[in-house]
Amino acid sequence: MKYKKIKTMEQYNQYCDLHEKFTFEDYEAHIEEIELIEILIDEYENRTIERPKAMNPVEMIQYLIDENNLNKSQLAKQLNVSRQLITDILNYRRNISKAMVNRLAERFCMNPSAFSKPYKLKNTKPKIRQSA
Repeated sequence: MKYKKIKTMEQYNQYCDLHEKFTFEDYEAHIEEIELIEILIDEYENRTIERPKAMNPVEMIQYLIDENNLNKSQLAKQLNVSRQLITDILNYRRNISKAMVNRLAERFCMNPSAFSKPYKLKNTKPKIRQSA
C-alpha cells in the first residue's frame, strides 16, 4: 500500500508536501491521490491537534483570520462582501446571514454549523440624552 495512516509529524509533513506537489503540478492526473492524502491529513490533525475551546461564530471567524494570516479586507474580497460587513460582524454589530454562513463554510472548508450558532450582539442603539 502506497499510503498509510499518518503516525508522526515527519510523515505528516511529507504528506502535506506531496499534497501541495500534486495539487500544483497536475491536479487532474492526481485527483484520487490528493483526495486520499487529504483524508489521511485530516484524520491525523483530528487526532493530534488540540482544537480551540468552543467558540461563538465571531470568535471562530477571528481565529480563522489570524490562523490564515488574513486581514478583514482580504477576507471580504474572498467572500465577495464589503469590508464594513466583516468589521460589523467582528465587532458584534451584525448577525451572520445564512448566505454568509455558507460563504464562510465554503471558504474555510468547515461545517456551516460553526458559523450559525447563536451569539449576542452588542447594544448598537445610540444613547439618547434626556433634558432636565
